[in-house]
Amino acid sequence: MKTAEFLKIKTNYLGIGIRSVLFFGILLLLILIEVFAFFLIYGSGATSSRIAELWYVDLILNYLPILLVGGFLVYRIIKKYKNQEYVNFKTNLITLLILIFLFSIRNQLEQLIF
Repeated sequence: MKTAEFLKIKTNYLGIGIRSVLFFGILLLLILIEVFAFFLIYGSGATSSRIAELWYVDLILNYLPILLVGGFLVYRIIKKYKNQEYVNFKTNLITLLILIFLFSIRNQLEQLIF
């Protein structure tokens, strides 16, 4: 699909807004669940701080939620593109881009909210 064809596709702005807020909320909820699960498994002590400093634990705690939500959106994007449902394809693609942007500034958003 060429860029000109992509830009001519109808855009569902309400769907983009609703899905962006919904998926970003799910993303924050997954981060919160991970923190609570880590605390419940390892507690708060010297062992848990050593475990938390491991590079792969840091990677899992920080990036697993975006991989789950982003992977789901990529699946929906591919599915809608194959079914030639271009309005939903474009809506999911723009939602994914907005979600990646919001995830990249999540620390600033968390400081603003809390």
